This record gives sequence, C-alpha cells and structure tokens, in this order.
Amino acid sequence: MYVMYHNQDGEPGGEDPYAGQMAESTPTAPRTHRLAGLLFDDFAVGDVIESASRTITEADIQAFAGLSGDYNPLHTDEPHASRSAFRGRVAHGMLIQAIASGLVNQTGAFHYTIAALAEMNIRYTAPVKPGDTISARLVVSELDPDPRPKRGWVLFDGIVTNQRGQHVIESEWRTIFLRQRRSRER
Repeated sequence: MYVMYHNQDGEPGGEDPYAGQMAESTPTAPRTHRLAGLLFDDFAVGDVIESASRTITEADIQAFAGLSGDYNPLHTDEPHASRSAFRGRVAHGMLIQAIASGLVNQTGAFHYTIAALAEMNIRYTAPVKPGDTISARLVVSELDPDPRPKRGWVLFDGIVTNQRGQHVIESEWRTIFLRQRRSRER
C-alpha cells in the first residue's frame, strides 16, 4: 500500500504521523514535497493518499458565498440557521469539496501527472460548521489502462472527515493519469 507520508525533513518515507490520530483537532500545515506526482503505473488498488488538515473559517464561508453567489441563509444568517435542523450556520458543501480537492493536490501525488478529473460523485453525509477541521483521504478502488499507451484511468473512493473522525463527504473521483512524465521544456 502506498501512502503519501513524509519525514520531518520533507523527504519521502517515515512512520505514519497520523496513526491512531485521524480525529486530531489540531490542524497541520501542508507537508513539503520534493517529488513529482505519481504516474498511472505507480498506483495499485488499495493505495491510500492522505492529506493534511485545515480548519474552516467564517471568512472561508463568506468568501465562497460571494464567489458563488450562494447566500442561502443556512450559510450566511446565524439567527435563521440556528432555527434549522443544523442548529447553526453550515459551510457550503461545494466549499468543503473544493478545499478537500486542494488538500489532496497539496500532497504532491497529482503534481504534473494528472491529465484530468473526468468525473466526481459526491455525497454530503454531515454538516461542516465554522471552526471544524477537515482532512481528505483517497483510496484507489479501480485501475483501467487506457488503450492508448500514454494514460490510464484511476478511480478513487474519497472520504472527507472532520476533527471527530466523522465522515462529512463520501465521494468517487474518476481521474486520468499519465503513464510517463511530460517534458517541462517549452
């Protein structure tokens, strides 16, 4: 099983820093990476990519409302939201998925090697409130080499959890990865 863990010097390898701590409430900074992304042939079914964590802020929710135009009172009006089933404001589901996608990208696994995110199926399973801390985990569930020799399809099962270890998003990511590195010369 391949897990994107790094030691304190930013080099690949080392012990799992999250062993038994997936619900830890202290956010971690994105890890430093000195490697290129993974190619299609680097993956095996069952491989895991885990992200660092990030705390969702009031500013995140307000900025996303402004960017998306989604000013639903469940996201922006505390008195209204406090009378809802959520008992307070909640973050936009798409905001949480976007942040999770960024967290996964920061692992370095997709760096210069993902050709496309072709499809994503998302299930929102629990609300995320301001102050919650999330992290993402992708597990390779299927590999399908493309008939063309330059790429292959990788299907990931995705889980986004909060600081209590509760699943807040369950998803499937259908991606296309390169089978060989592209030259960076232009």
